Amino acid sequence: MSDFANIEVLSTVLQVVVLVVVIAKTNRLIINEKSFFLPFFFALAMASFFLSDVYWFVYDVLKPDTRMPIAANEFGECAMILLLSAGLETLLTDKKKVAGEIVYAVLYTAANIALWIVWTGEWLQDILFGIPYAYFLWVLIRGMRTREMMGRKELFMAMAMSIFVLINLSAVCFVDGIVREFVVQLCYVTMFTMMVWLGVKSFRRMDFFVTSTFFLWTNLAMFATPVPYYYVSFIGNTVALPLMLLSMKKELLTDKEIVAHDLC
Repeated sequence: MSDFANIEVLSTVLQVVVLVVVIAKTNRLIINEKSFFLPFFFALAMASFFLSDVYWFVYDVLKPDTRMPIAANEFGECAMILLLSAGLETLLTDKKKVAGEIVYAVLYTAANIALWIVWTGEWLQDILFGIPYAYFLWVLIRGMRTREMMGRKELFMAMAMSIFVLINLSAVCFVDGIVREFVVQLCYVTMFTMMVWLGVKSFRRMDFFVTSTFFLWTNLAMFATPVPYYYVSFIGNTVALPLMLLSMKKELLTDKEIVAHDLC
């Protein structure tokens, strides 16, 4: 087993431990809180993620340094994304559907799927398990709009940076030599700058939509980066999990305060 394989196993073990803690604490919320659906969907999402990680761990131990084909973990990740989306839907008070948001979510996800197919050649897997990300992104955009978690300038900057990363990732396929190295490094700088920005914003806002957006971005970054950059994205992905839990608890506390205010 190579050093990178050992790091992957240790990283997965760490994330599994974090997931166990997150699931345990979420289960307590399900028992103690009257707002049942949000923690319920979140617990199921984290349980699906846990099963996916366990599958990854076993595969890495049995077949280190070998690319995993389409497997059970993909279904776990797909379930996680759909369950998180369902949980976020319960928080949306404005059910207005803006056509531009739907188009952006679909096109942006389709562009990512196209890149995954180019990189892996696994078109059926990438299409089937990439589609839920369009729904997830759409729900996040709706939540950010209705809650005004980002101003227009911030939202424009986030969209511009994410599109810029996609353009650079696409350009890498058509250039080589020094130009290719420059484009790759520019892409990574932009990608991790946005990751840090979303992470800081998650700490400051502690809003479930913001922390979920941070989680989504770390996922997309993992899909797009090789080692050792992959492990930076993986660490960000692991950090996002307790942030999502804390922001969800804040949502439940806010709901309690609203109910108490209405009763008064």
